[in-house]
Amino acid sequence: MLIAVLVSLLTTAPLIDAVKAGDTAAVRAMVAKRADVNASEVDGTTALHWAAHFDNLAAADVLIRAGANVRAANRYGITPLYLASLNGSAPMIEKLLKAGADANGAAPEGETPLMTAARTGNVDAARVLLAHGAIIDARENWRGQTALMWAAAQDHAAMVRELLLHDADINARSTIQNWERQTTQEPREKWLPLGGLTPLLFAARQGSLESVRMLVEVGADLNLTDPEGTSAVVSAIINGHYDVAALLLDKGADPNLADKDGRTALFAAVDMNTMPVSNVPMPNVIGNQLSSLDLIEKLLARGANVNAQLKAQQPYRAKLDRGTDTVLTTGSTPLLRAAKAGDVAAMRLLLAKGADPTLATTAGVNPLMAAAGVGTKEEDTTGRSKTEPDAIKAMTLLLDAGLDVNAVDNAGRTALHGAALQGYDQVVRFLAGRGATLDVKDKRGFTPLDVAKGLAGGVGFDGKASNPHETTAALLGELLVSRR
Repeated sequence: MLIAVLVSLLTTAPLIDAVKAGDTAAVRAMVAKRADVNASEVDGTTALHWAAHFDNLAAADVLIRAGANVRAANRYGITPLYLASLNGSAPMIEKLLKAGADANGAAPEGETPLMTAARTGNVDAARVLLAHGAIIDARENWRGQTALMWAAAQDHAAMVRELLLHDADINARSTIQNWERQTTQEPREKWLPLGGLTPLLFAARQGSLESVRMLVEVGADLNLTDPEGTSAVVSAIINGHYDVAALLLDKGADPNLADKDGRTALFAAVDMNTMPVSNVPMPNVIGNQLSSLDLIEKLLARGANVNAQLKAQQPYRAKLDRGTDTVLTTGSTPLLRAAKAGDVAAMRLLLAKGADPTLATTAGVNPLMAAAGVGTKEEDTTGRSKTEPDAIKAMTLLLDAGLDVNAVDNAGRTALHGAALQGYDQVVRFLAGRGATLDVKDKRGFTPLDVAKGLAGGVGFDGKASNPHETTAALLGELLVSRR
């Protein structure tokens, strides 16, 4: 008896099989013989669900006329209208709505048919739903997002336009999530999205240029930020959407809005001009008309504060940022970021607009030291790998701008200590030629020669020094002898 019950539960109704097979003639024949049109599979899916799924209008018409329940939901809360909206099928949506389907019938998480249509991008489907009373600014339960947000986030500009024509709220915010910061047993912080995004922030993050243009034209607030202070301009830049950022600036967005870490659009653009090597896919910038350098010029022309300093270490982007490279911390300026990467083109633009080369981090690292490699891991500096000639060009600009070649950071390190740490022989010779003191000791008593020998990093269990640079040590030894 139990086996018979289980077999009956697992057996699909013949009517449903006919719909799945696309055999509408068989569907008509079975309905004519009074087959149960509301029979369902074990998960509650009916023949009408499958007709909607396969966009079989003829089968749906036969089933509806025979009394199929257009509002039937399966075990997962999915209705035929949801499936029609997922397909973006305006004719099927129209048929179901006229038969009594609810234009605002939501899935368990609050996803309405209009949101589903907005996500898939079929404007005709959205028009049918709106004509039948779909609520334009309904919010789903999980993130508190609206159909307009979903359309913007998926780069469906035509859908954005349609929703705007129906007065969708252009400055609505998704729900701000009060996540508790959690750690794994490692422990490692677990970061979760905070929400609080507007349609414009979604569009800027996605790089939906036309969506951004339309939102701006109807009056979207250009300067609303996410809960951490990230503006639409900064969001566009760090995701590689330079044309979007430029459009926002041209329309009047504030170039000096800073996030909680003090990162402004100018710092972000300089950072992106030499994108760090990352352990995750890096932003695709190929589709832009403007380069990051063009954007730096535009920001400077729009009044970006060339000397804005970070308030804290910038957000993690690559594996090497995670505690091992802290040079880009409190006090870092766009000039220091450019100098760190040997980005001479950006440095020239910044210096021409009044960048102060003496501004240093709270650790006392100035742009000259950053260019020489003080306190940094060069692996994360740039995707193209900074060369020693790059560093020398950068340091030449800074020394000509008045920086002291023998300036020290809080640990007593000079630019020469940095060059010795990195094994930059050409940079060592350059700094020596510009008057660098060769035997200066940092606060731990280590000279550049000690650093080149690897002594500053300590001695391992094998008795060997950490990360020695033999040629650099030999060069420093020769230079010391020549000065005596």
